[in-house]
Amino acid sequence: MDCCCRARRPDLGLALFGRILRIGLKTNQITANTFLKCLCSAKRTDEAVDLLLHRMSELGSVCDAFSYSIVLKILCDNSMSQRALDLLHTVAKGGTCSLDVVVYSIVIDGFFKEGQVSKACKLFHEMMQQGFVPDVMTYSSVIDALCKARAMDKAELVIRQMVHNGVQPNNVTYNCMIHGYSTSGRWKEAAKMFKEMTKQGLIPDNFTCSSLMTSLCKHGRSKEAAEVFDSMTAKGHKPDIISYIILLHGYASDGCFVDMINLFNSMKDNGIVPNCHVFNVLIGAYAKCGMMDQAMLIFTEMQGQGVSPNVVTYTTVIAELSRMGRLVEAMENFDEMISMGIQPNQPLYNSLIQGYCMHGNLVKAKELVSEMVNKGLCRNSCASEAIDLFKKLGAMNVKFDITIINTMINAMHKVRRKEEAKDLFAAISANGLVPNASTYGVMITNLLKDGAVEDANYMFSSMEKSGIVPSSRLMNDIIRMLLEKGEIAKAGEYFCKVDGKSISLEASTTSLMLSLFSRKGKYQEDMKLLPAKYQFFDRFG
Repeated sequence: MDCCCRARRPDLGLALFGRILRIGLKTNQITANTFLKCLCSAKRTDEAVDLLLHRMSELGSVCDAFSYSIVLKILCDNSMSQRALDLLHTVAKGGTCSLDVVVYSIVIDGFFKEGQVSKACKLFHEMMQQGFVPDVMTYSSVIDALCKARAMDKAELVIRQMVHNGVQPNNVTYNCMIHGYSTSGRWKEAAKMFKEMTKQGLIPDNFTCSSLMTSLCKHGRSKEAAEVFDSMTAKGHKPDIISYIILLHGYASDGCFVDMINLFNSMKDNGIVPNCHVFNVLIGAYAKCGMMDQAMLIFTEMQGQGVSPNVVTYTTVIAELSRMGRLVEAMENFDEMISMGIQPNQPLYNSLIQGYCMHGNLVKAKELVSEMVNKGLCRNSCASEAIDLFKKLGAMNVKFDITIINTMINAMHKVRRKEEAKDLFAAISANGLVPNASTYGVMITNLLKDGAVEDANYMFSSMEKSGIVPSSRLMNDIIRMLLEKGEIAKAGEYFCKVDGKSISLEASTTSLMLSLFSRKGKYQEDMKLLPAKYQFFDRFG
C-alpha cells in the first residue's frame, strides 16, 4: 500500500486495503496509518478526517500524533490550513491523543505557505504555551518563512527567543537570516550576521554568500563583496559561475575595471568556463562608459571562445555604437544578428532609430520604424515606448503611411492613451492620408471596448459616408461586442445592416446568440428587439 502511494497510484493502495479486509487479515496501527495516507493521496480528505475522528477503533488501532500529521499535512498542502488548525484544536481539547512539535510545525508551515504570517506566529506561540519546546529545525523553519515573507523584525524576535531558550542557531538558521536581510536591502545587518556565523565556526553555503554579495554590490560595496568571495575559497567552498557574475557586475557598476578583468582571467584558472552572461557583463561595463574599443575586443574574444552572443549582447553593442554615431558598425552588427537567427527587440530598434535621428538620417529612421511595426513589436508590452518614438519622429516631420498610423492608433488604445488615439485619427487628413477600412475598424472596435457605443456608431456612419464597405469580420465583431454589453437594440440595428449585403454571420456570433436568447438565456426577453428573422432562438433549450 505504501509503495502504491509513493508510485502515485493510491487507488491501487486502497484496492489492496479492500483485499486485506476481504481476506480477513487483522489490521494494526501501521495498516491504519497507511490507509489514511492512501486516502489523503487520493484527495479523499473528508473520508480521511472522518476515519481519523470516528472510525480508527474499527481498524483495531488508535490515533497517534503520526496519524494526525498525515491528515494535517494533506490539508495544508491543499491550502486548507484553517481546517487543519480546527482539527488540531479539536484533538487538543479532546485529549484523545498526545500531540507533538511535528504536528504543530506542519500547520504553522501551512499558514506561512498561504501567506498568513500572523496566524502562523500566533500558533507558534500557542505551541510554546502548551509546553512544547521547538528544536533547532522548527525554529529554523519559522525563521525561514518569516524571512521569505520579508518580516525580518519578527524573524529577529524568534532568533533571540531561540538563543534565550538554549537552542543554538545552525547553518540553516543563519543562512535564512542572511538571505532575508540581503533580499530586504539591509546589507549592514546581513554582513553582521555573516560575521557572527563565521565566529561560531559555521560555514555559509554558496547560496548565502551569493545573496550577501548581491546585496553588497547593489549598494556599491564591491570590495566587501570580494572579501566574502575570498572567504568562500578560504573555507573550502569553490565559487560557482553565479558568484563570479555577481562580483563581476559589482566591479563593473563601481568602475573597477582592473579588478573586473583580473577576476575574469582567474575564472579559467579555477576551472570556470565563462558563459554569455559573463561576457555581457564585461561588454556592458565598457559600453556604458563609452569604451567601445575595449567592448568590441571582449565581443571578439567571446566569439573566439565559441560563446554565441544573444539579443542582450547585440542590443548593448548596437545601442552604444548608435549613440556614438558609428552607425555603419551598428548596422553591420544588426545584420549579423539577423543572419544568426536572433530576433531584434524593441529596445534595439529604439537605439538604432534614435541614433539615425540624432545624426540626421530620418529616412533610415522611418524605414526602421516601419520594419518594427511590421514585425508586430507595437503589439507587445513595449507599446508605450513605440508610441513615444513615433511621436518624436512625427515632430521631425517624418511622414508615415496609413498602415503604421492604424497600428499606432491601436497601440494607443491598448495602453489607455485614448485622447492621443483620437487626435491621431483626426490628423490623418491633414497629413495627406485617407482612412481605410482597417482605420475605421480599429477605431470602432476600441470605442466599443471602452463602452463608447454612440461614438462607435458615429464612426461607423462616417465610414459608410466615405464609401467604405464594412467587412463581414468587422460586422460580426461589432454585433458580438454589442450583444456582450447588453446593447440588444443597437445590435438589432446592425443586424438590419447585414441583411441585403454579402455578409454572413460567423459561427461564434450564432453561438453567442444561442446562449443569450435560448429559453434559459440571459436576454431571452429582449429577443424581440432583433429583426424578425432572428427571433427563433427561444425554440432551443
